[in-house]
Amino acid sequence: MKPPSKSSAAQFTEAMTLLRQGKHAEAETVCLSVLKRDPRHGEALHLAGLLSLQLGHFGEGVARLRRALALKPKDALVHAHLGLALTKRGQNEEALASFERSLGLNPHLLETAMNYGQLLLHVERPADALAVLDRVVARHQNEAEAHHQRGHALFELARLDEALAAHEKALSLNPTSEHYQLGVARALCQLRRPDEALVFAEQALRLKPDFDLAMLSRAEILLALGRGDEGRAMIEAVMKDGPRKRLARSWLGKLLIASHQPKRALMIVTEDCENAGDDPIPYVNRGTVFAALNQLQEALLSYNHALTLKPNHLEAHYNRAFTLLALGHFEEGWREYEYRLQRPQGRLRRSFHAPPWLGAEPLLDRRLFIYSEQGFGDTIQFARYGIMAADAGAKVTLAVQGALSRLFRDLYPGVTVIDENETAPEFDLHCPLLSLPIGFATTLENIPAWPGGYITAPADEVVIWRNRLPQGRRRIGLVWSGNTAHNNDANRSIALVRLLPLLRSGDAWVSLQKEVRAADHAALQAAGLYDLTDELTDFADTAALVSALDLVIAVDTSVAHLAAALGKPVWLMLPFASDFRWLAKREDSPWYPGMRLFRQQRPGDWDGVVTRVAAALRI
Repeated sequence: MKPPSKSSAAQFTEAMTLLRQGKHAEAETVCLSVLKRDPRHGEALHLAGLLSLQLGHFGEGVARLRRALALKPKDALVHAHLGLALTKRGQNEEALASFERSLGLNPHLLETAMNYGQLLLHVERPADALAVLDRVVARHQNEAEAHHQRGHALFELARLDEALAAHEKALSLNPTSEHYQLGVARALCQLRRPDEALVFAEQALRLKPDFDLAMLSRAEILLALGRGDEGRAMIEAVMKDGPRKRLARSWLGKLLIASHQPKRALMIVTEDCENAGDDPIPYVNRGTVFAALNQLQEALLSYNHALTLKPNHLEAHYNRAFTLLALGHFEEGWREYEYRLQRPQGRLRRSFHAPPWLGAEPLLDRRLFIYSEQGFGDTIQFARYGIMAADAGAKVTLAVQGALSRLFRDLYPGVTVIDENETAPEFDLHCPLLSLPIGFATTLENIPAWPGGYITAPADEVVIWRNRLPQGRRRIGLVWSGNTAHNNDANRSIALVRLLPLLRSGDAWVSLQKEVRAADHAALQAAGLYDLTDELTDFADTAALVSALDLVIAVDTSVAHLAAALGKPVWLMLPFASDFRWLAKREDSPWYPGMRLFRQQRPGDWDGVVTRVAAALRI
């Protein structure tokens, strides 16, 4: 006699038990038995769809969950699991809609909200992701993963201090997570605090020695610290195998560029492009390598191709802007340069009730708030637009870094200068400094430039310096290195020992190098430079000293901008692939009429630059 068959309810209970035991295939078999008996069993259809996901049968899972929804249209969990299945299938827009419906029915589903937030990040909607994750952490303050994902959203929105705080919160809730250690490391690295970032990247690797993303992040940090050889070892370890191989090759290309080997980098990225399919990243990388080789037209073609594959690719637009500007194609270049404001690395993101100004409306009798957003050199170079805005009839408030505020205090009538940390007075319009060229329709032909400069140093301090410096000889200021945190520092700074041949000219050489690296101390002692930099507390002090000189010779740093903006003759020593503002293949600068450019003829060739500068000094 056959035993009586189990009821559908009993079989469904058995399937749930098997699911909890991790026996997914057996659970699916029982579940299908229920559906054979009762094809409209909504719970069984839901469970069968969920089991399909567990077994990796995503298409089948979508079909089963859609049938379940026809029977249970208001079941939040079915919508949630359908969203997950659609995500696995790459049907992102439909997945987002499913998650939205699920949370509309039950906003308290933590896992669903997390999946929704992560998918919004994946489809490059960080502001929407942040809104979702903010609601999650408001309800679940001790949910470490929510803080971690919120950190990613803030990172993408360029709110780096907040991103760091979110990642630190996640780490405080779960200190043994290698992912949370890495989140802190990445935020610190982008905040240009590489020494601190290295500690967390290395801790992530102690927790998981084969964590490839941590290996690549550590390589990035080592590169920022000037320890490229160690970084290469990490990159090559990831390149051997695994899903991050292409990303590792990308980083190796960057390292080769930094170590003056762009031709080797080109071989790598060209091979990557041959296997890229519809991935734009290899073409962006190839554009970067072509730019490092000063092959700007080829770089532009690579960025253009990347944008045909992904029209909104942020780095392609951003790098394309540099190329267009270096080629002198300002109209399109300035527009592309607006993509900088969307990058995580953007130093400053501001949000105001007043509308932005990009030239569409007249400035007469309007209150315009202009604010610094990048380094000191950028502020000095583009502060000239504050003068133009005042001449156009605007009442201008210009916010600058604290070290510049005294220098710019009397910049121009109609321009009020404040520290960037002060609250601005009421204004009608606002604009970040480096967006002003759009508003004033700046082209190569109409760059606002004044032969005598546009800033002045405190006159009484200039007199003091003139009396203190050597008399009867040409007085030359020297700057040989910039900020170590600058992403191109390895290319633009020079070891002082390589400049010693210049110092035999018989002139009075004056150090303008405020921060001297440990590797330069011995050369500085031997050089015989007048070094009074301990007395320089801000840029107004430095401007007074520079105004007492006859010439400044410098690498691409803020002091070079300062001297040129004061109207002093400046000889600028540039790497083979220089910043966009110096354009391509020119020996002068339309931004600064008193400037001469001495460019490397090949990557890393500072000796050739020094030889030409020395010859010019003898003329």
